[in-house]
Amino acid sequence: MQKDSSWQEELARGWRLLVAATIGCGMGAAGIVFYSFGLFVTPLQEAFGWSRGEVTATMFYGSLGLMLTALPLGFLIDRRGARVVVLAAIPGLAAALCLLARFNGTLPAFYGLFFLTMVAGTGTTAILYTRVVAGRFDTMRGLALGVTLVGPGTAAVLLPPLLQSLLVAHGWRTGFLVLALLAFAPWPLVLAWLRPSTASAPAAHRPEERGMDRGPALRTRTFWTVVVGFGATAVACSALLVHLVPMLRDAGVEGLQAARTASLVGVGVIVSRIGIGWLIDRVFAPSVATAIFLITAGGCLLLAVNGIALAPLAAFLIGFSLGAEVDLIAFLTSRYFGLRHYGFLYAIVYACFWFGSALGPALAGRLFDRYGDYHYALILITALMLFGAAAAASLPRFEQQR
Repeated sequence: MQKDSSWQEELARGWRLLVAATIGCGMGAAGIVFYSFGLFVTPLQEAFGWSRGEVTATMFYGSLGLMLTALPLGFLIDRRGARVVVLAAIPGLAAALCLLARFNGTLPAFYGLFFLTMVAGTGTTAILYTRVVAGRFDTMRGLALGVTLVGPGTAAVLLPPLLQSLLVAHGWRTGFLVLALLAFAPWPLVLAWLRPSTASAPAAHRPEERGMDRGPALRTRTFWTVVVGFGATAVACSALLVHLVPMLRDAGVEGLQAARTASLVGVGVIVSRIGIGWLIDRVFAPSVATAIFLITAGGCLLLAVNGIALAPLAAFLIGFSLGAEVDLIAFLTSRYFGLRHYGFLYAIVYACFWFGSALGPALAGRLFDRYGDYHYALILITALMLFGAAAAASLPRFEQQR
């Protein structure tokens, strides 16, 4: 009964913040850029004559920008709070997407502009929003983090079919302009509800926020197991996410139908983030991660063996795994190491996760360019998911880490 009362009290105090964080995260760089980039692959190939591998390598440079920005951003959030960061980052991301819509240059210049887009958008990602939510919720932290991260999943469901129709009718430049409008849309809501009275204050001024110092945390085996294990699954999931639509198109699936199949990724993300968020408040989180990664590995292996007929299942599973990963790394970071230096520590894990997300599409693209199909890429994806499952299974109990 006491736990139910605490749950209700937390929700009553923090629901406005939770709504703002969910919408803001959904319209951030991860929600509207990462989940939609696969739709731009073929149009960019046709417009500039670039190869599949060259276009999908763009994600590497974008994620490199996020990775290099994540650590100073996390440090800044811990010291200064989240509001000032996100209110600057939202218009910055929108402006960068407008520049992409006007692009007409070389491949290296496109890589550079995409790099800057993700640098500008890092302050609109889960690094910021999960810090705010973790600071407000404790009893229902897993569920609250899951709800926050439903935002990008919703974008992954709604954007592909709508954006694909727009790309066919008006071209890729209009597509980037629409993404710019979506990126700016949550700014008024964040301004109104992500206020100092409800947003997370700097950790030094929050006596209830305990946790490990940065140095001791970085010296633990647990921290690097999370980094490496979830980084490996990020390589796998991002590779299939970005290449799913091109894979379907190569198999003769019409563009709109391919986009609808890709939208099942978002369904998987939404189901995972709410379901897994609820579950990890009750079941040991690393055990949940192990089960999810094993199931996803099985789905990818079936896709490699049985071909495109299982693409809808693969799309759902990859979304389910992606949804669980980001929720889990936020939850594990806060439970193992506390909130004292959460922004800094989570930024490292999240940056490495995004590095894996950048490497995956580029690696799968290179394998496609070399072998002419995705068979070897799917085998590699399966192996990486199995590695991630083994890493999650090796994590200690939370009380042992403390």
